[in-house]
Amino acid sequence: MLPKFEALKPAGSIYTASLSVWPREFSEGFPGVTNRYEWFVIDYTGRFWIEKPGEYRFSLTSDDGAKLYIDDRVAIDNDGIHEPQTVYARVALSYGVHRIRVSYFQGPRYLVALVLSVAGPHEKWRVFSTNEFKPPPNPEDWKQGEARELPVFPEAGRRSLRGAAKREPFEAEALAALKARPLPHAFDFRAAAFRFGNGGGKAQTSLAFEVPGASLTATPQPDHKTRKLHLSLLALVKDASGQIVDKSSLDAPYEIPEASLAGVRASSVTYTHPVGLPAGRYTVETAVLDREGRTASANVIPIEVPGPHRGVGLSSVLLVERVEPAGGEAEASDPLVFQGRRAIPSLATSLTPDAKPQAYFVVYPDQSSAEKPMIQVEFLVDGRLLAKQTAELPPAEASGAIPMVVSAATLPGNCELRITAVQGSQPATESVHYVVAAR
Repeated sequence: MLPKFEALKPAGSIYTASLSVWPREFSEGFPGVTNRYEWFVIDYTGRFWIEKPGEYRFSLTSDDGAKLYIDDRVAIDNDGIHEPQTVYARVALSYGVHRIRVSYFQGPRYLVALVLSVAGPHEKWRVFSTNEFKPPPNPEDWKQGEARELPVFPEAGRRSLRGAAKREPFEAEALAALKARPLPHAFDFRAAAFRFGNGGGKAQTSLAFEVPGASLTATPQPDHKTRKLHLSLLALVKDASGQIVDKSSLDAPYEIPEASLAGVRASSVTYTHPVGLPAGRYTVETAVLDREGRTASANVIPIEVPGPHRGVGLSSVLLVERVEPAGGEAEASDPLVFQGRRAIPSLATSLTPDAKPQAYFVVYPDQSSAEKPMIQVEFLVDGRLLAKQTAELPPAEASGAIPMVVSAATLPGNCELRITAVQGSQPATESVHYVVAAR
């Protein structure tokens, strides 16, 4: 984690107008840091001038931990040891001078990264530079600004329009794609629904959408040596009568350096959306727009929310791409958020031999039973049971739930990770299936 800087003695100073160290091998070094490849910290401070007040979007990419402060308040918390990952925030900035601070540490090898980006009102994303936000030359004209409203959005361009009448401009095009027959399929994307809760009232469901970076058109921007990508998504949840009961949308423009294109192609954009649904049958209709390629894909998946039941409960079991800090404004209703962290689902079910997948699930103990809940983990390949283990569960959280992250084994073939929650006479079982390629 980031240290207490006041307890440290500085080893040197670095001056820069921007932070644009895109993910690179640790052996390439970090600009301004000499004779050190890992286990060092940097505390950047400065001022910037806002000429046009309004809502500014910031993103902070780091490997390892970093935090963004604006006017001495934490806007983005991306702390901890992790691979390159990005956290987003929106900050309302008034006219005048503002203070900025970025604290960063590089832990163990093998990668380093630190990129601070910004997008002003009705502007495109770009690397933040103090050269672009210079105060007036006369100090008497300086006016101290103020930062307000710091909601953090841990996913790119996350926007929930649940229950709102507002319609984004791209939604008309997305609705047209959903009405087309057959549904368009210009590129691949994945959608899934994961069930949480132990029945009764409104169950928690997490919708997940994953668009491979290789599916999106990357338009060259020769003047900037960058590529422009633009993804928009609309998801409608309908009940058995066809009525819309929930809506979620995403609009995510990107401008990335040419050197980072291969990494983007190899990764995916993942968007999740929690929704509470009563017992019943539903469908999720999703349209994804590649705005640069002017193409669209759409699909429809069914959801069945079960009714109340007795005994111990178990959520869906899902593979996760990573577990990252949840940020200060994580939704309390989001079942993927636990203990200050967020599980990012991986919807790909075909894995490479060197993959090291993890699985996330939640156990809901039976409060009426005096027995301690247990879990049984089984690993099967091509239907054959290869490993079986039973373990006690940690204490439940204040909500009564027990979130768990476990490693999922990999062997060539059709793999199944089967989880059984045991408490009393009515166990609950869920599985996740995936295919591992041969070496």
